[in-house]
Amino acid sequence: MKNLKTLLLAASIHLFTVFSAEAGTRVIVEVEVTKNDHVEKSSETITFDENRFRIDFPGAGNEVTEKTPYIMSVNGGKSWVLGDKTEDKFYCTEMKTEEFFRSLGDKVTDAIEFFNVTVEEPTIKKILEEPGPVIQGHKTTHLQLETTAKAYAWLLFIKFEYSVKVMDDLWYTTELDMHPVRKKWINALTQSGNNTIDKMFSEFTAKLPGAVLKQESTIDITNVRKNETKTQIHRSTIKKVEELQTGELDKIFKMPRCEAMDDDKVEEKAKALLSADKLLL
Repeated sequence: MKNLKTLLLAASIHLFTVFSAEAGTRVIVEVEVTKNDHVEKSSETITFDENRFRIDFPGAGNEVTEKTPYIMSVNGGKSWVLGDKTEDKFYCTEMKTEEFFRSLGDKVTDAIEFFNVTVEEPTIKKILEEPGPVIQGHKTTHLQLETTAKAYAWLLFIKFEYSVKVMDDLWYTTELDMHPVRKKWINALTQSGNNTIDKMFSEFTAKLPGAVLKQESTIDITNVRKNETKTQIHRSTIKKVEELQTGELDKIFKMPRCEAMDDDKVEEKAKALLSADKLLL
């Protein structure tokens, strides 16, 4: 049932906007995840200009160092570099956007078929849409979307059944344009080859007319047979925006000298970022 959780977590769209700057922009996003009354806080550093984009994941320390994992594109989102320093060596790999999500879709499809899981088609509906507060100097609209899905599988004579509900509260603005790299990324998300993933992302993004400045997601995963529900709450808020000049940007977007990851390491790192909801931008 882990794949159902991954599919529904994927409905959560990351903060990704365009701010006016002479050369480029750095955005600090505060992330808070609550699981069973345990709160984990971290941050993400998002840096971009017109054609380049990078996210650093410093974790709880909030400090970006040479060991901080990141993903980066220097060609408008056509391909991405995934970098991670483990032990004394820095590893990286370059992946083409469309190929990566097709590979991800294939893996999800294979897993569902291998475990003989039946996934009912998720439904996404708008609960409310109302004027929101001013965030980072921009007028916002508060949009609430509810995503629900069910899945079940048989193991011997025991039926395992799960239901998932994701309530997304999104504060978006139409005063900012969507970054062109994000447009390419979202387009790739809707072409994974897995019908459930593709349909869900298409419906979700169609209901979101502007750039998201704040997001809160409540995820309820219910074991129907045991009548047990586990709840996770994800909050993401832009805390700081600053302009960067060309010289500093060129250092940040310099292609790394690194050892190539083998396929197993790439899959391991991609799964880690995906499970933490980091590959969805």
